[in-house]
Amino acid sequence: MIKVFGFIGEITPGMQAAADAANLVVGGRRHLDALGVPEAKRVVLGRIAPAIEAIQALGPERNAVVIASGDPLFYGVVRRLRAAGLTVRVIPAVTSLQLAFAAVALPWDDALLCSAHGNDSAPALEAVRHHPKVGLLTDGKVGLPQIVEASAGLGRWYVLAEHLGTDDERIRVLDETAARQVGDITQPNVVLVLAHHPDDPAALGEQHAISGARNPDGSLTDQR
Repeated sequence: MIKVFGFIGEITPGMQAAADAANLVVGGRRHLDALGVPEAKRVVLGRIAPAIEAIQALGPERNAVVIASGDPLFYGVVRRLRAAGLTVRVIPAVTSLQLAFAAVALPWDDALLCSAHGNDSAPALEAVRHHPKVGLLTDGKVGLPQIVEASAGLGRWYVLAEHLGTDDERIRVLDETAARQVGDITQPNVVLVLAHHPDDPAALGEQHAISGARNPDGSLTDQR
């Protein structure tokens, strides 16, 4: 059995028990350290291919655990694991973007959700110019400075959400001027880009049948 756990801030009893019983535990170093996984049975997650090879080497009676941040079905490791022919059971956590919207009490059914984390960032950076409510997964190369530059001059508001779900969680709501001056950004973080301040009633948006699919003029966004 391969169990894939989502991780946001805290270890659940089920996650700890599964990791203790597993022959192999795959995850980020901070995840593995928090779980106290011995060196002999840990694989630090960087590139996914070596982790998949290590899991496959366990054979058909494999007992492995994979720990991934947030919801591992949302821009996560499950797609690659399934594509490699592995059968998994997923125990998800709340995605970090959901936590970020919750932190500023904004509905997110009308948001466009993008990933600049390990992906081609061009579509995500283009989205912030054309959609009034965008949530972005960031990484060390594409984060708030690049997002602000891509949306410069549009009057956007930025929610910088760092270390969500942990004791170090920090939420900052910034206009463009303030966002350009932030110098103490830490990973992991996500960024919301909004056409209105989160406290402006206009930021609530409208509920539509198609999630995240409408532009300010009501037309459908081409999400291909």
